[in-house]
Amino acid sequence: MFLTDRIGLPKAKKAPRSQTNGETKRITINGAEIESQAGESILSAALRQGINFPHSCRVGGCATCKCKLEDGKVKELTETGYLLSDEELDQGYILACQSIPQSDVKIQVENKETYTGHVLQQKILTHDICELTVQLNRAVEYKAGQYVSLSIEGMDAERNYSIANAPDRKGIVRFIIRKVPNGKLSNYIFDHNLSGKAVKVTGAFGNFYLRESKKPILMIAGGSGLAPILAMIEQGILNGIKRPLTVLFGARRREDLYKVTELQKIQKVWKGKFNFVPVLSEEPNGSSWKGERGLVTAKIKEHLSKSTEAYLCGPPPMVDAASKELVQNGISKENIFADRFTTIDHSLSLNIDDKDSRRKANYLDYLKFFLFHAVGLTSIVSLLMGGTYTTIGLFSLLFFYIVGDAISGDDKSTPSYAKPQVLTLQLWMALPILSFIFFCSAWSVSPVDTFGFGSLLTKVFGYDFNLAKENTSLWQHFYGVVLTGLMIGLVGTITAHELTHRTWDKISMLIGRWLLAFSFDTIFSIEHVYGHHRYVSTTEDPATAPRGRNVYFHIFASTIKGNISAWEIEVKRLKRKDLGIFSYHNAFIRGHLMSLSLVAIAYLIGGIPGMCFFIAAGLFGKALLEIVNYMEHYGMVRLPEEPVQPRHSWNTNKRISSWTMFNLTRHSHHHAQGEVPYQDLRPYPNAPMMISGYLTTIVVALIPPVWHYLMTPKVLEWDRKFASPEELELARIANEKSGIPALLESNKH
Repeated sequence: MFLTDRIGLPKAKKAPRSQTNGETKRITINGAEIESQAGESILSAALRQGINFPHSCRVGGCATCKCKLEDGKVKELTETGYLLSDEELDQGYILACQSIPQSDVKIQVENKETYTGHVLQQKILTHDICELTVQLNRAVEYKAGQYVSLSIEGMDAERNYSIANAPDRKGIVRFIIRKVPNGKLSNYIFDHNLSGKAVKVTGAFGNFYLRESKKPILMIAGGSGLAPILAMIEQGILNGIKRPLTVLFGARRREDLYKVTELQKIQKVWKGKFNFVPVLSEEPNGSSWKGERGLVTAKIKEHLSKSTEAYLCGPPPMVDAASKELVQNGISKENIFADRFTTIDHSLSLNIDDKDSRRKANYLDYLKFFLFHAVGLTSIVSLLMGGTYTTIGLFSLLFFYIVGDAISGDDKSTPSYAKPQVLTLQLWMALPILSFIFFCSAWSVSPVDTFGFGSLLTKVFGYDFNLAKENTSLWQHFYGVVLTGLMIGLVGTITAHELTHRTWDKISMLIGRWLLAFSFDTIFSIEHVYGHHRYVSTTEDPATAPRGRNVYFHIFASTIKGNISAWEIEVKRLKRKDLGIFSYHNAFIRGHLMSLSLVAIAYLIGGIPGMCFFIAAGLFGKALLEIVNYMEHYGMVRLPEEPVQPRHSWNTNKRISSWTMFNLTRHSHHHAQGEVPYQDLRPYPNAPMMISGYLTTIVVALIPPVWHYLMTPKVLEWDRKFASPEELELARIANEKSGIPALLESNKH
């Protein structure tokens, strides 16, 4: 369904954040009317009803779904200052993924016109490249190099394709289309006679076009990426451009080349110096090919001058490699323009809006999440009783999770909860529980009976807690540090993960940030929501571990890069709002001060031993988070410009892990729809699966040889079963860098 243009609507009004309404609301998007369900965001409602709404992260981290609220009221779920400027906020812009209608609303999404027409000609150029010529009802307004959205009669699918010719007054446009394995539209184009078929084109989009200057031009194309290059060259000829132009065209074999004759003829009509260089990367040595061989990126250096302006188009790995080569050879990023060709096979995406029948939650469904609190209270008893009880407490916890997950099976239920406020209260209870664990752990190593706490307990329960503390050995205190660190991770970080996603709820955010303070990681509330969810499974994400990485290296690398990322995100927000960087408004600084205050309190409770105990436990809790990050996205790849899908996270439905971690285990759905509360996350049994439950997988990750032995087959299976063609190219690059023999070997096939 295409969005239609609609302008001249009334000025926007925003609802107070406290206002709520459970009724169905009408949403008008560029004139197209849909309905939203109670508590549903504008974006979720649009996607559920077939609206082709621009989006990516779905958690308010990228601004791809930015739109203008023309009329009505919305409840905003996030701090839009992280992404929208004051000017945009004044003009009524909102993030569709973070806006819940509180009344009927009208919004305007930046949109382009839709054109209709029919197929004039269909020509097969190579075994996987087809040229499609279309006659439209009127001329399309576009710059040579831009792309449009194309749909064809007989196929319920639309895809983006660059136009391969300069603007034509008669409305003729040409497309060069690559056949994608399992690609619905591209396979339909190849397998059917489309002559006379009706088409619909919407656009144009993109910022890939020839800039005006006098600099020499270097154009690099791969695969169907030649399309916008041809359009820009044709436009250059029409405009009489005299700039030197070199075109590097990369292909695998001679039979993969196309449009060679046309490109060679351009030399006669291009008014400046013209050079066309086809490069084959996999042409057999015994063939008659006398042209260039190797990677097209290896030929860049010999065709450069200091003032070269470069235009790159093709598969993302080629574009990224070419960009890197250009920068290394002195070309500034301002002179590099790129268009990554992505052809995601959407059949690989799991349905994140499925409507499985959901039974009404019973008492047991509410009670199962209290198992989390029982774990926390049990650890308190173990720490207070000291000695052997601390050891028993730690190893009983490990046994409970590892063996429990192994024998209890999977939990695939997603009941409908009539009282979600009870579940929120369960989350909030984590702060008093963790605070008491914090006190007990610091008291357990204190040289004195702080506040007479031990004497009071002894009087009440008849067990000499002070004597037990004195008789606790150094090793048993070490086990206490590990146990406390586990609680900081389980009770603190996991709960905070859920709470800090509720950016619209000040109480949840406050509790969540204090829970994170115990692991010195309040920056998680910034980087995770506005960084990790945006860049997950890409090389830009500090938390995503590349193939072959050691978990111990990842702990340090992710921690350092995560803090840098959070600082940069927060500084950008403060600058947008014209607030001082080194001020109370800086959430990064405030967060670390919160952690320092806990260090001071630990000192007051337990002196130097109590302070050191807490610091060690807190750092271990932080390390646990990075280990969890390591195993949740290890080895996965994603194109940054493509929306996050369930396939981009490792999932598990193990019962004990799910119940005691507020469904963090259902990570595939969480990253696909970050706004969904934990109780509504779906199990997705067909998603990529972890080794086992969370604690089991953590233990395995801590033994790198075992980890790589078990995970390498899973990564290869992910490549075969889930990766799109472009992601397979990224996977090949990741395999080369991994140093793991099995991954290196897979690149040969």
